[in-house]
Amino acid sequence: MIAIGSVAAVVLALLGVIQFMLSGENSAAHPNVTTTTTIADDLSTPDAALDTTEPSADVKVTTGSFKQQRGMLTIEVTRVEAANGRIKLFVTATNASQARMTLPVDGIAVLDDLKRTYTAASSKWEGPVTQGSSTSGTVVLDEKLGAGVNSLTLTFSSISGQFAPTGAAVSVAGIPLPK
Repeated sequence: MIAIGSVAAVVLALLGVIQFMLSGENSAAHPNVTTTTTIADDLSTPDAALDTTEPSADVKVTTGSFKQQRGMLTIEVTRVEAANGRIKLFVTATNASQARMTLPVDGIAVLDDLKRTYTAASSKWEGPVTQGSSTSGTVVLDEKLGAGVNSLTLTFSSISGQFAPTGAAVSVAGIPLPK
């Protein structure tokens, strides 16, 4: 009788865990792709907005989950900040492999939907991503965006490591700009 009661308690506990997992934001049952746009009057956003903007600049923000996975590497953009034509992307790289990968800052490029390319040398990005972990940073475009740009494609090229993606590049396309 005690054994049946124990089994029933374990089954109920497992059902509770399953229900909790399915109700979470990152569950496959609830895709984590939402986009919102807000306008801030101050620089209370992470990293003091774009570090390159004037103090009176309005900072526009788009948040969501824009990502691409190639092999065992996933690149995700979760936030885009725009102020005075300057853009800052908040990026996370997740390495699911058993070996370190390196994503050098000089291998970062951004292409807008009008086919103009921007560099990101002033980014705050650590290149190495250890095995089984994630690293986050910011990609700041060195030039102001041209008029009429609606979306960006972020590319990490020159990725190295034992399990680096074939072709050593990952691109995240369709990253919307704040309006």
